[in-house]
Amino acid sequence: MTHLDLVQSGLALVPVPHMQKGPSTVGWNLRENVITTPQAALRLAGKNIGLAHAFCTPTPTCAIDLDNYKESKKWLAQEGIDLGLLLQSPDAAVIWSGKQNSLKLLYRLPKEVGAPVSIQLHGPDGTMMLEFRCAAKNGTTLQDLLPPSVHPTGSQYQWLGSGSPLSIPDIPSSLLKIWLNIKSDKRTCKRPTRQSSGPCTKSATLSLTTPRPETPREVAIVKQLLRHISADCGRDTWRDIVWAILSTGWACAVDLAKAWSESAPTRYEDAAFWTLVQTFDPAHVEGPSLGTVYFHARKGGWIG
Repeated sequence: MTHLDLVQSGLALVPVPHMQKGPSTVGWNLRENVITTPQAALRLAGKNIGLAHAFCTPTPTCAIDLDNYKESKKWLAQEGIDLGLLLQSPDAAVIWSGKQNSLKLLYRLPKEVGAPVSIQLHGPDGTMMLEFRCAAKNGTTLQDLLPPSVHPTGSQYQWLGSGSPLSIPDIPSSLLKIWLNIKSDKRTCKRPTRQSSGPCTKSATLSLTTPRPETPREVAIVKQLLRHISADCGRDTWRDIVWAILSTGWACAVDLAKAWSESAPTRYEDAAFWTLVQTFDPAHVEGPSLGTVYFHARKGGWIG
């Protein structure tokens, strides 16, 4: 199976540096920058291959990311879904990264649904259990690596299942219903089992702030704030500041976060930065925001 085969089947692709999980180019998640033609597919030579779900044709694709297979299977069983049967389906397109207890199922989404916002579900220990992956909240795409990409640990992604990525099956209506119900009610499910009131009853705190426009003035303000925050900080603070910058949804957000991170050259690691960017979840409404940047800037002496 070649890059040409993938794009000719309607898959939109993005180049990812070898042995990295996330793209390194600014704007990779925009429709105009994904690879959809045989000529552009030449850019994938020697690189990892990312599947840009939201921009595939004739309909978007998605990944059901089983980050904890055992807990996901239990939870889905409570919703009336047999994960074992899904994996054993004759058309199942399954990806394995080499990580134990982890798999991804690929599906096509109905045309009328479009590209739904990705949703994360957490297991009983609070860690990621299951994720429905397609689009970000701002309309850009998420991506998942395809075989034969190489994981940062050195393991090679593999195709499992009896199906083909050139003929990805439609998502089962039972799975899609769970996804859209969570999305439409703006809820986050953080428990492993269903309760009598139905799935995903724990309400999330909604952000009522309006995203700031990406104007020269607003960008300059953020740059000024960042000058009062040392990137030579603990990992949790570094992560929160980077994710807070990315939460703006600005086209220059990655560049801002990278420039700030690189201001601590003794701590900066390129692979760690791009991994952090890749794990940013714009659908997580309780995550860091620009308020986080203001808070740390004031601690650093900024007055405004």
